[in-house]
Amino acid sequence: MKNIFVIGGFLAIILNSLTGIVISNYSFFNWILADISILFSTGIIFTLYNRFLDNAFKAVFTFLFLASGFIRYILCLFASSHIENNWIILIVTFLFFFEILVFVLGLVLRKK
Repeated sequence: MKNIFVIGGFLAIILNSLTGIVISNYSFFNWILADISILFSTGIIFTLYNRFLDNAFKAVFTFLFLASGFIRYILCLFASSHIENNWIILIVTFLFFFEILVFVLGLVLRKK
């Protein structure tokens, strides 16, 4: 199962990169930001399936991480390339740390 997510994430990065190459309106900043977002989602789901969590945790966390990853990807498409006063970058960063927090909480709850 974990290989499906790795292959899917790799294909999504290739598709996003090809889109960045072909479409001239797709800025380099958005392209790299979206690739990093896809890579992070793929990595955290792969790590989720390598940990010994219960199936309920895996199912719920996979759905949560895929949904928040899709939201992050959409936000990355519309982010401004200016770092100052960029609310979209702040929201994307918040979603990154929220996913990490949920993942760590899942590991802590597994041990109890």
